[in-house]
This record gives sequence, C-alpha cells and structure tokens, in this order.
Amino acid sequence: NTNRHFSLGFLAGLGIFLFGIYMLERSIEKLSGKAFKRLIRTYTSNRYRAIGSGVFATAILQSSSAVSLMALAFVSAGVIGMARAVGVIIGSSLGTTLTSWLVATVGFKIKIETISLPFIGMGGLGLIFFGRNTRYTQISRLLVGFGFLFMGLDYMKESVEQLSEVFDPTMLEGFGLWAFILMALVLTAIIQSSSAAIAIVLSFLFGGLVTFDQAAAMVIGANVGTTVTVILGSIGGNIQKKRVAMAHLTFKVVTAIIAWLLLPLLV
Repeated sequence: NTNRHFSLGFLAGLGIFLFGIYMLERSIEKLSGKAFKRLIRTYTSNRYRAIGSGVFATAILQSSSAVSLMALAFVSAGVIGMARAVGVIIGSSLGTTLTSWLVATVGFKIKIETISLPFIGMGGLGLIFFGRNTRYTQISRLLVGFGFLFMGLDYMKESVEQLSEVFDPTMLEGFGLWAFILMALVLTAIIQSSSAAIAIVLSFLFGGLVTFDQAAAMVIGANVGTTVTVILGSIGGNIQKKRVAMAHLTFKVVTAIIAWLLLPLLV
C-alpha cells in the first residue's frame, strides 16, 4: 500500500507539474506583446543583468527551480534567447543559497508551495469572470500555471518524504565521499528541491549523523540533482528549450567537478 501510495502521489505530482509548465508557456506566449518583451529583455539585456535578475528573482521566490522553469518558458515563447536564459539560470543557482543561509542561521525556510492554492484560486476565478480571450484571461492562466507548478512539486516532495525521514546516511561511511555525493544527487532529484535537500544535509550535520566533509560532498551532489526539475520541464519543448536545459546540466556538472577537485582545500 505504501509503494502504491508513493507511485500514485509521485505520478500525480509529475502530471500537475508538467501541466503547470504547459499553462505557463501558453499564457506567456499570448501575453508576449511588445511592452512585455521589452521589459523582460531590458532586465536580461546582457549577461550580468541576466545573472542579476536570476539571483534577485530566486532570492524572492525561494526556488531556483521556479525561476529556471520560467526562463525555459520565456525561451519557448520566444521572449528571450538561449544566452539570456542561461544567464538567468546561473543567477538562480546563486540566489537559491539564500534559503540555505536562512536554514543555517535561523532554522527557518519559507515554503513558497503554501501560496500555490491562492494562485490557483485567483487564476480560476479570473478564467470564469474574464471570458476566453482577454489579456486578463491569460494573466489568470499564468497564475493557475504557476500554482500548479508548485502544487506538483509539493505532491512529489510529499510522496517521497518518508524516504528522507527513514534513510540513515551512516551506512555509506565505508564507501568514501563520492557515495555521499551520489546520495544527495538522488535525494535532490526525487525531492525536486536542492534547498530542501540541503536543509536535510544541514539537519544531518547538526544531529551528528555526518561529518563536515561528508556534508560538503552532499552539497555538491544536491547541486547536480536539481537539474532534474529543469530537464523534466523541457520535455516536449522546442529545440531551444532543450538546449537551455542541457546548458543548465552542463553548468551544474562542471561546477560540481571543480568543487570536487577543490574540496580538500575548501574544507
């Protein structure tokens, strides 16, 4: 029964997640008038602005996955090009560290998932009251898509929450640090949130279940595991969208290799 509940919950979460991405893309495509395109392009006009926008947006939303998926949606809708989208994604990787600092300093994590229902509620009412083809209808679709995106992520997290609660990391001590990297990679891929995975790593470290070296290795794995969300978001997309997802994966893998080589020095 537990396995069946896990499978159904994860499948439902994945379906809602992908449907949210679909609604986001369609609404952005419809809303992409000249003024909207000019606004987005202004804030991503060069690589530094694109990275800064990614850092700022992720610091506000507390989710690099959401910002990266929005960048994919913008690329798919033709609002920005691949280079600008990659800049936003690189920035989101920096912005997501704010959550880890919040957990490490005050033990508090803002759960953006809790606002998914208000987004869906407001968007759903908008779809009813504003008709079929108005600008406000597309804004409502955008809200619903954004809400579904987070609801899907939340369902996927809940369906595998038991795995992170019952797993004992001490069983990996005999395999070396690479095993902790792999464990965190898989954990993050399942949970769909590097912030949540790093919060778990910090709790392991605080509880004495892992050493500092092992925790640092797990952070490297979590950094790569978060690419799964963006890869899922690129399913069924155009070639530019898939290229951005591949660029995201390449960036994460390269930074992980550098961090692994420098790990003794960093520790």
